[in-house]
Amino acid sequence: MFEDIAKNLTVPSALGMTTVLVVPRLDQADFREAHDRIVDDAPAIDFVTNDLSGFLVSVNAQRRAGG
Repeated sequence: MFEDIAKNLTVPSALGMTTVLVVPRLDQADFREAHDRIVDDAPAIDFVTNDLSGFLVSVNAQRRAGG
């Protein structure tokens, strides 16, 4: 499950889904509300990325390599 608000990953994590928090790059504006930027649901977050396409390329490469 991909999401840009950490608290929205709690339920998918509880259902057994792998979760990815997508955050803005340092050079990008963050349009999320201030309360949505809080990451206090860390146990529900499996991965964090600020480069979704790079993350997916990495995951696919690992899958092809058998890892």
